[in-house]
Amino acid sequence: MNIWALEGFKVTVTQESARNGYNYDREKIKKYCKIGGIYTVNYTSVGECNTAVFLKEFPKISFNSVNFEDVRSQSKAEDKKHMGYYIFHDRGE
Repeated sequence: MNIWALEGFKVTVTQESARNGYNYDREKIKKYCKIGGIYTVNYTSVGECNTAVFLKEFPKISFNSVNFEDVRSQSKAEDKKHMGYYIFHDRGE
């Protein structure tokens, strides 16, 4: 999924994406999400090694971004609106 997803961005879990991550990531997906389900991003917290995704459907649970796929693309201009984007990118981009 796009780690720069803004609030309201839609993501889904696929058979393939559900197998990504560590065991605890896969168990969390299995417990809370359904294959093919559509979920709404509340926010993402981008780190150097991983990105936590918080969904509106489960606001207090963080998921690993590798367990989701985008339902639709988000533009580069929209990516730049993410609160953490310029921590990892030059403002001249």
